[in-house]
Amino acid sequence: MISLQQLLVRFSLCLVLGLTLSNCGGTPYYEAFDDYQQKSDGIYHPVQKGQTLYAIAKAYGVSVEELQQSNGIQDPSELDVGHHLWIPDADRIVYVAPTVPGVSKFPVPQKKKSIAKGKTAAAKKRLMWPVRGGVLTSRFGTRNGKNHHGIDIGARRGTPIRAAEGGTVKFSGWGPTGYGLMVIIKHSGHLTTVYAHNSRNLVKEGSKVKRGQMIARVGKTGRASGPHVHFEVRNDTHAKNPLLYIKK
Repeated sequence: MISLQQLLVRFSLCLVLGLTLSNCGGTPYYEAFDDYQQKSDGIYHPVQKGQTLYAIAKAYGVSVEELQQSNGIQDPSELDVGHHLWIPDADRIVYVAPTVPGVSKFPVPQKKKSIAKGKTAAAKKRLMWPVRGGVLTSRFGTRNGKNHHGIDIGARRGTPIRAAEGGTVKFSGWGPTGYGLMVIIKHSGHLTTVYAHNSRNLVKEGSKVKRGQMIARVGKTGRASGPHVHFEVRNDTHAKNPLLYIKK
């Protein structure tokens, strides 16, 4: 017969194991997917003809500066129709009235003549979304008092993971504690991308990959309670917000 002390020891071990295997994304994919529209920490607003960054900011109750920072926009006047704008903390898409030329309460400032800045912005927004149809379940930045160095993209197990840009595979195998199977690709311009928690890696260290090439499959290896990709973008060794580098 199992004693009370043995039962308490077994319960403690199970509790520690459960805490250790917490999802790197904070919310399991299957929960985040079901309640995405209600519980996500933001939504993508499809920009329509006549809408300005100023009008969109006012409609959602956020500042223009916050939208610029969240979307990597240097010039507020450069907003293309069809672009999907990330709106922090919004839980639904709202109507934004088109701005009528000459009557706008939110005038678009004239473009600054800066060739260097224009080239920098164009070069920055060059990466592609690594998982087609994936759901953003956790963003870059401070989370639960700790730094989250990338974003988490929930998708079904086995979904193809594709290289965000062409480059050279610098690592393919088991990563540091919690990362599971991961792939690291070095790109031009001091950029490096990381893809973690894979169920299977499809490229080897030293191989050359093209933009959009399948490099791995979605899994939940390492510290993850649901299938997803932990995606990082690093400039040299400094972690950057991937959403500022992804071209919509």
